[in-house]
Amino acid sequence: MALVGLIAICTASCQHEKLSEVVKDQSFTSVSATLPNRIDVVNGGNFTLTGAELTVPVTVNFSAATTAAFTMNLATNTDTVASLVNSNVLPAGTVAFSTGAAAVLPQISVPSGVKSITFNVVVSRSAIEVAYGKTLAAVIKASAATKGNKIANADMIFTVKTDDIITAESIHDISFGVDNKIVDLASNPSLYSQNSTFITLNIPVVLNGDAGSQFTVGVGSVADSVTAGINSNLLPGSVLYPDSKISIVNPTLTVLENTKSANLSINIKTNELLAVQPSPGAPSVTKPTIALTLKSSSKYQVTSTRIRTVYVVIDPNFFRPYYGKPYLIKGTVGAASDPIYCAYYDYGGEGVAYHDNNTKDGDGNWRSPDYVDVSGDYSPRSVVGWTSDGEWLTYSINVEATGTYSLNTMIGGGDNGGLYSVYVDNVLYNQTPYDVTKTDYRLQIDNIHNIQLTKGYHILKMFWNTARYDVRGMFFTRLAN
Repeated sequence: MALVGLIAICTASCQHEKLSEVVKDQSFTSVSATLPNRIDVVNGGNFTLTGAELTVPVTVNFSAATTAAFTMNLATNTDTVASLVNSNVLPAGTVAFSTGAAAVLPQISVPSGVKSITFNVVVSRSAIEVAYGKTLAAVIKASAATKGNKIANADMIFTVKTDDIITAESIHDISFGVDNKIVDLASNPSLYSQNSTFITLNIPVVLNGDAGSQFTVGVGSVADSVTAGINSNLLPGSVLYPDSKISIVNPTLTVLENTKSANLSINIKTNELLAVQPSPGAPSVTKPTIALTLKSSSKYQVTSTRIRTVYVVIDPNFFRPYYGKPYLIKGTVGAASDPIYCAYYDYGGEGVAYHDNNTKDGDGNWRSPDYVDVSGDYSPRSVVGWTSDGEWLTYSINVEATGTYSLNTMIGGGDNGGLYSVYVDNVLYNQTPYDVTKTDYRLQIDNIHNIQLTKGYHILKMFWNTARYDVRGMFFTRLAN
């Protein structure tokens, strides 16, 4: 047994001696890494430019061939650019890259047995375009070389002369997609939609250039621009429409990936806009105007050559008619105009297009939330009933020719004493109210009177002095001059 133990001890000792001969302390010869002092990216230089980015290779040289693999950290610094300009290392007017615009890998791996290695500085093309005409700068820093290696020159000045590597014509930019900076909605029906509650503007914002990744652009109202435009006679007849009366649905507008446009949406309350008039039933004489400008794009450049600010000019008279245009009063002698049915009064709401006692009788869904009482007994809807003293309705009309017209108001009332008046542009036409012939509410008959009208746009207001009747509508016929 003693002999066996001695043999085991000898065997273990021999194995230990052999392992110690194999395993020796490793040692490496360190090298020094040197970045170029400076790289200026100009036309003809070593770079690759695409629609998305600029790629610039940078070579790090070592003092000798590396004897082992190691790592080295990289970073982009822009804080020192201002001091480099102040010390004349960089020319006056040079500006720092925006954060993240000139990117490097945070760490590079250096293999064994090489005398140099190349990494890339990747610059966002959008950053170049936004700063077009300027020289952009940053300092690329190397640090933390592992395994005892050193960095002889750790800082490299990196500049890009923007107008030397791209042309003005190749810049992507963002602008309003309209033909004129003064947008008259009356001439651009594709730019809005309307209902009894809102007028919604839909103004295109476009990317000029190839579509790419998603980006955002801010939109804001600039009231001062409207005031300046009015004072300079750029916007004759306009009046500032205050910011408190508009609602920008998407003040940060998103243009989706691989698309080139999006619509800016703005809601304006119909009733508030149409209330811009000298008095109820009188046409507006000024045009509310808002100014909108593009700003703060997350990518690309807000235009400096196309339309960046638009002035949206809104004629309230244009938006009053229920059918989108005034009722035509034909000017040919003997010509009967199309009926104006009472239920199709102007937009504008209470106190602007009508006055009602604020109870909703008849068809409760008709032109909600208006309170005008429209009978559900007629299809299509036409008759206004449940009339009360002092109520009124307005209708936009376009008179084709100055002259005398027959105005036939179809009224049905079950009592004597009914009276009504006619206003044109809120001026009372008949100083003595017209009588209403007694009949039955459901039997609206002729009530005919002559009226003098002048050519052009007017607002007809029908006023119920003593209201004991239902009204079907008004019928105009041109009489002799």
